[in-house]
Amino acid sequence: MPSVLRRRWLPPCVATLVVGMTTGAMLHPSPAFALEERIQDLSASVEVAAVFQCTLDNPHLAFGSVTPGQPATLGGGRFFNELRCRSNAGRPWYLKAHLLGLRHLDTNRPLKADSLTWRVVDFTGAAEPAGGRQDAKPFDDDPVLVYASQGADEKGREVILRFQYTLTTPEDAPAGTYVGEVIFTMAETP
Repeated sequence: MPSVLRRRWLPPCVATLVVGMTTGAMLHPSPAFALEERIQDLSASVEVAAVFQCTLDNPHLAFGSVTPGQPATLGGGRFFNELRCRSNAGRPWYLKAHLLGLRHLDTNRPLKADSLTWRVVDFTGAAEPAGGRQDAKPFDDDPVLVYASQGADEKGREVILRFQYTLTTPEDAPAGTYVGEVIFTMAETP
């Protein structure tokens, strides 16, 4: 790093402390004098920690009083749960959903993942939800793509997605309550 020699003049009102052979010390005014100090060029960088967060207000699904073969919807009229995602990493990110443990509450009889569909009813992101808005899409045994970021989504803007879920059980399934859990994953790979 280069250094620069700089002189700084002190004002004339500076006093010098003189200690004599007498019984004490006294202040004695003195003329201004120059101090030399070395100034070095410094470079600094600030690293901002990346924000990569995803929060869901309710991951638990519970469909009460389901009639076999008839659709039952969570969030009819508005939405059932809300997901908030944010990343300032400047890179694309992808949101996936996975269904866990969809089953009849009393008998523990499992249902196939595609018995349940999801749909985004409202969102604030720069891109369209996967498969389009308002279209119901089935879950799969593997995670399904829900949203791929674009533009301002990748620079810290919060993306909010609101969901509805519809369950249609087979005709031979028992009536009653069905439960499951939705897990959302936010990643930088599709």
